[in-house]
Amino acid sequence: MNIDFVKTPFTNNPTMNRYDGPVFNKKPDSSYLIEKQKEIDTYGESLFGETEMSKDKNLLIKLLNFCDLDENISLHEASVSLEEDFAVMYKGKMELVSVCFPSGWRPKGKLGKYLKDIHKPIADSEKLINASDKLSDYMVKQSIQRWVWTITTSGKLSEFPEYRKPDITNFDKLYFRVETQTTAPIDEHTSLFFIKLDVLPLSEVWDKRILESINSMTENVLNYKGLTQIKELLNRMEA
Repeated sequence: MNIDFVKTPFTNNPTMNRYDGPVFNKKPDSSYLIEKQKEIDTYGESLFGETEMSKDKNLLIKLLNFCDLDENISLHEASVSLEEDFAVMYKGKMELVSVCFPSGWRPKGKLGKYLKDIHKPIADSEKLINASDKLSDYMVKQSIQRWVWTITTSGKLSEFPEYRKPDITNFDKLYFRVETQTTAPIDEHTSLFFIKLDVLPLSEVWDKRILESINSMTENVLNYKGLTQIKELLNRMEA
């Protein structure tokens, strides 16, 4: 995996990398679809849903048409037809969502919220929050791509809040978790937001750039990401 998105100093500032490639996988890996169904079987509609605004504006139909899926399928069926998790933004608000592999948040609870409100819980996110309206405007004009990464003790694709992650023990039981977030404009008010989740053994992607970035994180970010003890372990290993 190319980890050029791992930067030092680390920052949660918004990035808007223009992107002209495919925004979702048209030939989804069946293993992702199986895992999505398992999560839906466990947590049901806490992982997906839409607002009345979404229904009124036929946002699900717009998503299905964009992804070349049958217009008659449900949001649940769309969720297990696409490898990526996804959301539909309308006039800056998240009006439809399906996130089977959340990173510590409850997807349905974010419905109807502006990007700046969705970003509020993120540590050191002042610049991200301030740029959220601009980001929303850009998303209906041009595809963009960004990456959000961390290190975790869980090898699962989902980190739904109810899951208890294993204790920190050693390097070989750490995982590199990265979200590839890609947007696509639909019309002047509507954009799609795709999230491709990858979880790999940290040993497979290890590079000193990862530790350098972690060492540059503020205490707020370390606490938010649960990296304080992991930082200590990695620094002992490299000493």
